[in-house]
Amino acid sequence: MKTLIEVHKEGKYFVAVDLLTNVADQGLSEEVAVQNLKKGLEEHYQLLIELTPRDHKLTYLDIEVDNLVKNSSAVSS
Repeated sequence: MKTLIEVHKEGKYFVAVDLLTNVADQGLSEEVAVQNLKKGLEEHYQLLIELTPRDHKLTYLDIEVDNLVKNSSAVSS
């Protein structure tokens, strides 16, 4: 799964925020902040799955945003 994240520095910490869910995490380096965010997002989605009523259907929806991201000067990969 791909998602859009924003990373910025606040004091001595880097903060990584998922723009789709608004889940955020931090670390002393950009890499650690992103790793922590990944773990947080995995836990977030696991909780959502667990809270979904059994009689509700879960499925994936694929959307294409790579072209938008690639054409944006604000985005790095």
